[in-house]
Amino acid sequence: MRSAQETSAAAVFSYTLASADLRYIEIGERDIFLREKPGSGKYLRGEIAGSGEEGIINLSEILLEYAMSCEGCSRPELSTEMVTHFGQHLGDVFAKEILMDRRLDRIDDRLRAGITGILDSLDAKFEEDFQPGSIEYVLDCCPLSECARDTGLNRSVEMAYTSLTTLLITLIGKLASDWHLIHPSSVKIDIPMHQVLITK
Repeated sequence: MRSAQETSAAAVFSYTLASADLRYIEIGERDIFLREKPGSGKYLRGEIAGSGEEGIINLSEILLEYAMSCEGCSRPELSTEMVTHFGQHLGDVFAKEILMDRRLDRIDDRLRAGITGILDSLDAKFEEDFQPGSIEYVLDCCPLSECARDTGLNRSVEMAYTSLTTLLITLIGKLASDWHLIHPSSVKIDIPMHQVLITK
């Protein structure tokens, strides 16, 4: 796991952790920070104050954990609204940081930095294929499915997928309004996810 290096003093989002026993008892708070490691670019990490390295989680687990915390909502549609808003907020935050980086003066460079930053945040292993008008990332495995299996947060995979697709759509729209997310699909749940494809 990467050592965390802070790029902003304040968390970009915080949420209450819920127990995983269907009672949804509040058991703590998770803070999300935007970090940067020299040579690796920006990425998102979740942390618990005072817990040290053991409390640091990647974006895959953040999305699954937050989705599970929304399961206790009184109405199913409210859960969907919450995970959608969550993805939009993280996409906005990440896009803002990319746009502030003066080294990225070309649109395709911004897009590549944004998408690879999110994939790095997910701890996904991938290969990039850049062509004029399209950028494709082929993933070794689905980071959400793998994380759900390893952490036991498998009840919330579909809701986490909704957050992730919303995050990517928001990020791409902020960086280049004439580019669009083709895969993963925002219309249907496409799990396991093995590809990210954006086109102009």
